Amino acid sequence: MKILAFVGTNADFSYNRLLLRFMKKHFKQMADIEIYEVGKLSPFSVDTPLSEQTEVWKLKQKVKEADGLVFSTPEYDHGIPAVLKSAIEWLSYKTKVLSEKPAMIVGVAYGRQASARSQVQMRQILISPDCNTNLIPGNEVLIGNVRNTFAKDGRLIDQEAIDNLEKCFEHFIEYIQIFQDVDKGEHNMAVKQPTISDAYIQFPTGRLSLKEVQQIFSTIPFEIDLIDSTDHFAWFSDKPNREHVRNTASLGETVQECHPLMAVPAVMSIINSFREGKKDVVTRPLWMNGHRSLIQYYALRDINGHYLGTIEFTGSVEYILNLFENGAWSKDATTGASKNTNEPAPEEEEPAVDASTGASESSDDSDDEENTPVAADERPVEETDATTGASETGSVDAEDDTADASTGASENDD
Repeated sequence: MKILAFVGTNADFSYNRLLLRFMKKHFKQMADIEIYEVGKLSPFSVDTPLSEQTEVWKLKQKVKEADGLVFSTPEYDHGIPAVLKSAIEWLSYKTKVLSEKPAMIVGVAYGRQASARSQVQMRQILISPDCNTNLIPGNEVLIGNVRNTFAKDGRLIDQEAIDNLEKCFEHFIEYIQIFQDVDKGEHNMAVKQPTISDAYIQFPTGRLSLKEVQQIFSTIPFEIDLIDSTDHFAWFSDKPNREHVRNTASLGETVQECHPLMAVPAVMSIINSFREGKKDVVTRPLWMNGHRSLIQYYALRDINGHYLGTIEFTGSVEYILNLFENGAWSKDATTGASKNTNEPAPEEEEPAVDASTGASESSDDSDDEENTPVAADERPVEETDATTGASETGSVDAEDDTADASTGASENDD
């Protein structure tokens, strides 16, 4: 189980930070707790350019991937610190990453009342409509007189406080599992049987039941992702061992939310070229997860040519290439004659354009604006995924060599 824990202050020394470090070690058999420093975020402002919100984007990906959230808050003037409020605003302004996420509040302070008043304020914030977290009721971790409850090495040494912390955290884990069981049950129900199992779709070439449609998407040898006509991540095929790992928490997000921010302008450029009818398909061969893969992006249109969205097909081509390299097409299937090696070479195709960067796959320079790489500097833009914008080499920022290939988030942020 993965827990994201927020240090609710930017102070160099904080007992709330010590508490989270103690929890990370003390509960390591129950959960993997990642500690996040809210001080890394810039102050919240609606006018902050997207190019300056990379850390905010990375935090949103961490929240989406977490099974639960823990907020550790001190008390400043009977309330939570401004830096913690700013972080929550980044996570609730025009985004739903906090919605229905299991959450728990803990707090440490110098006085006897600990952080009681700031925790009341924190609860009001987390259950507000814009946050809408599933805040665990009843649990209160209020640790006061910190000079007597913590040792110099950072260990929590007050046994009564430890007992209460253990009880509350166990309740929190059980609380998370309740929601996971509900989600798992709904998922299994959808997999085993569509909502209307006996309904059929009549196509011009025949009819399929909803169950057959569902199983076709799970059986075809490539994965499919869809960004709809309103530029929201709408659907992905449920296949095991996907090249691009997808999460249902990302469904419904805008292109801006589900892409690394530096990739957004390029991604939108490609989507707009589909929407405006300038292009219908781009193709990218590349290495993924140690094997050769092919990604193809198509403009999805109705029979009248109206744009319905951008669809991505991804699959390994190792099997096909191995057949070719082993001579599977060396003879004519109907005559057995060897293939004529003097056939004229096919006309050179236009270089394929990366759907997420707009960069030409050809190394030749071009004056064509559509094939001009979109990047923060003059270095080549790395290959990115059309639906997430994530770098296939694992780096979003030019200096970030440890970025996660599926999210662009650095693995060693803390």
